[in-house]
Amino acid sequence: MGISRDLMAGASYYEAVIALEPLLLGKEMSDAQMEAYYLADRISNKLIGEFLLITEFEKLPSTTTYREYMKWEKIVRLNRLGAGITYDHMCGCYDYHHAFLRTYLEKYPAGNYAPAAEFYTIRPGRNELSEVERELKELYAYVKKYPEGRESDKARLKIARINDNLWDLLYHGGWPPFSSGDKARDGARAEECRRTSLSLYKRLLKSRHLSPEELKEAKDRYDGLVSLKHSSVYYITYD
Repeated sequence: MGISRDLMAGASYYEAVIALEPLLLGKEMSDAQMEAYYLADRISNKLIGEFLLITEFEKLPSTTTYREYMKWEKIVRLNRLGAGITYDHMCGCYDYHHAFLRTYLEKYPAGNYAPAAEFYTIRPGRNELSEVERELKELYAYVKKYPEGRESDKARLKIARINDNLWDLLYHGGWPPFSSGDKARDGARAEECRRTSLSLYKRLLKSRHLSPEELKEAKDRYDGLVSLKHSSVYYITYD
């Protein structure tokens, strides 16, 4: 574990995950293994979320096929450890879906990191109404189960952001996948979404668990909603 943390401190993120292999693949359950799953998730999320791996891959000799993206030795080895990394052709990048945390929850459902793991494994709703509503339902359930804590406020921020974006779409004329086709009905729903977002943003402005960037986002979005500012947002869960 110490070797992995040292490698991580030196920005050798891929090597830091590989150093956890004995614990990630070990049969014996232990506190060290719990820590390894959590650490592997943090590092993998950085490797993919900050485009570190795809940037490195694209510096290799030119390649265009899905098979080659997924056959790269680093991706193969990470996936052997349980990373579950995929490649998104539409975005042209790798995806990480918190597979290490999913394994953590399977093996240690009552572990110390379970509340965080449950939040990060909530699947984003993308741009389909049924999926957005499914994500909102899961986020509300999470906040009810864990009313306090850092991830709880992150969940509230997501709920506020989704409702904010729904208001934006519905208030400014709707968008076919989310509009009912009834202007009055969409208007009433838009106002409900706006009120929900305002209430949550106002609460989050006092949060001790959000980062400075997240607090600024909450403040900016709150001010925008108060003034009915249109942000031209067309991605419900990502913007």
